[in-house]
Amino acid sequence: MVKIRTLGPLSCAAIALGSVRAAYAAPAGPVDWTGRPITDPAYEPEVIGIGHTQPPVGAFNSPTILFTNFDGADLNSGCGNDPRNNCSVLSFQFGGKILPFSGDASERAAIVQSLRKDVEDFGVIVIGERPPDNQPYAMVLVGNSAIGGVNEHGFAGVAPTIDCGNSNPYITSFALELGGTNAQATVINQEAAHTWGLEHVNNPADNLHPTAGGHPDPKYTDSCDKIVANTDLDPSNGQCNAVHTMFCDAGFQNSYQEMLLLFGPTIPDDVAPSVTIDAPGAGDVLDCPADFELVVTLDDDRRPQTFSVRILFDGAEVLSSLYIDGTHAFPIKGGITPGMHTFRVEIEDEAGNPASAELDFELATNPADPMCAEGAGSTGGGTGATDGGGTASTAGGSGEDGRGAEGGCGCRSAAPEGAVAFGLGLFVLGALARRRR
Repeated sequence: MVKIRTLGPLSCAAIALGSVRAAYAAPAGPVDWTGRPITDPAYEPEVIGIGHTQPPVGAFNSPTILFTNFDGADLNSGCGNDPRNNCSVLSFQFGGKILPFSGDASERAAIVQSLRKDVEDFGVIVIGERPPDNQPYAMVLVGNSAIGGVNEHGFAGVAPTIDCGNSNPYITSFALELGGTNAQATVINQEAAHTWGLEHVNNPADNLHPTAGGHPDPKYTDSCDKIVANTDLDPSNGQCNAVHTMFCDAGFQNSYQEMLLLFGPTIPDDVAPSVTIDAPGAGDVLDCPADFELVVTLDDDRRPQTFSVRILFDGAEVLSSLYIDGTHAFPIKGGITPGMHTFRVEIEDEAGNPASAELDFELATNPADPMCAEGAGSTGGGTGATDGGGTASTAGGSGEDGRGAEGGCGCRSAAPEGAVAFGLGLFVLGALARRRR
């Protein structure tokens, strides 16, 4: 467990939620990979599955898990491409090791949220934690290698196989770090899709286009696009025509319909998240003037998860913003008069499932402090939280798909500093820090 890092509060008149960019840059700055290859052009993936492997078994209408592994791994060779043991026939290309992703927790959450948007119509659940071994999953290792990043390798990602019909759901692939949430999500999508049997096409708006930067936000497109052999877009006859011809002529591919065929329709997230108020304790009697932490834990079965969060004090909203799963601590200093008070935390996960927690506590009188004497006044009022520009915080800043101009989720792993006027004093919400469980 990482200790909470508590920062000092600001004494300002209202909570100020500064703008957040969840889209990230690699440590050396964003990499301009426009027009460069996504998948390693020098590597010829093994073609397996329907039409190539006997018996020709396809996993149609079989939901799967896409595990985006940001934690790095020591790669094992001689055991195929089984993600359950971090196996890969490509271990040699990466010096036997993928380093942990350099971005923080909110940057990881932004990428996962972008991926979920891309596969929202299909039976693909995107998570950032390793599933149990008995649950079929494809793993994409996201991070640079022991050898280097995109500049050293000359490509942004690579998959060991093109598995026509997804006959083997357990395959490891790779996505090196790029600058930009959507760009990173596109690389992850493409490498995973190769292991599901999808090939490169000549449509820049499709996740399977072989070069980066041709479209700001590629998708799995519902159109028959020409399969291509390389980044020069030379036409190819295609390797998985036994599947492609279910929707198109030979040599063409409909990425959207094939994803729907493989994994079926979306699996609704109808599991409620959880929120607990860990401190102060229920019924606690605290000293006045107030000097304590409001500690809140957010959790969900699909992690990482971005939550819409509202915190209310005695019925008045004092914070409204987006946060990711984890334990968050809000320093509270002053501004609360003696008596009984209530904190309420209301959250919604990405699917809109709600949860809430409420806590009653008491602030004792303290004759030595005028603010804390019996009958010193009542708290209440306050102002709603806004982002730094005076508007309510939203899930993406701009754009209708909740991803923002840079594809970010707008989520926070650390809160802005701020305070809200309550009665005679200042009820202060300090900078939020986050600890991992």
